Amino acid sequence: MGRGKSAYISRTITALAIAGSLATAGPSFAAGTTAAVSGDSKPSDCGSAKKASYSLELSGSLAGCWSVFVAHFNCQEMNGFALYTEIGREEFAGKADGKNMTFDTQYTFNGIFPTGSCPEPAAEKEIVGGCVHYITGKGLVGVMRFYDVMYSNGAPHYFYEGTLSPT
Repeated sequence: MGRGKSAYISRTITALAIAGSLATAGPSFAAGTTAAVSGDSKPSDCGSAKKASYSLELSGSLAGCWSVFVAHFNCQEMNGFALYTEIGREEFAGKADGKNMTFDTQYTFNGIFPTGSCPEPAAEKEIVGGCVHYITGKGLVGVMRFYDVMYSNGAPHYFYEGTLSPT
């Protein structure tokens, strides 16, 4: 096996192990407590009615639509790869712990793409990436992280984990 394929398999196994260790039965939003959330998400058109730049369907602790609105992005070629950064806002509408929930986020995404991908890399060409989301909502704050797992068959998964706290 070539070094590239071995590294890809190693990253995939590591990401799946992390995702498995993060899986929980679901958050519990008792007053004054912080709940851990985790799960998986896949590309979806669930945010199209909101005219989202793109959207994800979340499963796991949070179930629903994650709509992304890109505010700014930058792509720079360097040292044999393309570094892509993106900032924007998001809206989540769905359920947590069986209860309806909505919240907003501000996010920063960083991804590595093959050389020649700038100025706007194709999502399916992502090598590795992830993002941090700062959450605010009616009576809610938190932070979530998404870990991008890119498969060679073009079916990415975006594992997430984080915490939500009532204010």
